[in-house]
Amino acid sequence: MNYNVKGTGLQITDEIRTYVEKRLGHADKFLQHDTTAHTDVELAHQTSEGRQKYRSEFTLASEGNVFRAEAMGDTLHEAIDLATAELTTEVLKTKKKNLRRMRHSAVKFKEFIRGFTDRF
Repeated sequence: MNYNVKGTGLQITDEIRTYVEKRLGHADKFLQHDTTAHTDVELAHQTSEGRQKYRSEFTLASEGNVFRAEAMGDTLHEAIDLATAELTTEVLKTKKKNLRRMRHSAVKFKEFIRGFTDRF
């Protein structure tokens, strides 16, 4: 999977880039067969009401599907963890839905073949 990490209001260090890639590894294992998968990561430092917050936003494009997750946290690592968990859940949910649809279609096909062979 290709990663594009962008920082707004903060510097992207090697440690942050490595941490993001490690956390995205959980979503990557569901997309191993897709070599065109691309992830855009935007990390931002925001100050609102006198408090510092970090925002992480992940957009993953794979096989015509676009998955998006966004999270806010008190620390950058917390925001990354929350967003990657949300992204992984979304990818897994879609994978399970597609697998269920494929299996359901296979059952219908088998029933059709059984009905066809029963005539003869």
